[in-house]
Amino acid sequence: MTDIIANGYRGASFMLGMAFDRLLLPAAIIVALLGAYLIGVQLAEMGIPSGPVPYQL
Repeated sequence: MTDIIANGYRGASFMLGMAFDRLLLPAAIIVALLGAYLIGVQLAEMGIPSGPVPYQL
């Protein structure tokens, strides 16, 4: 009986691990894309001159 319970627990643990991986990967991608977006916005704001430009093309 204990073998059945232990085997069921191992199977459930494996399934929970798989479900966690399937949720964690897209969440990590979304977080990375949002972080890259925020860094890009801040870099773009740093590159915009705040005053009048002394030269004109």
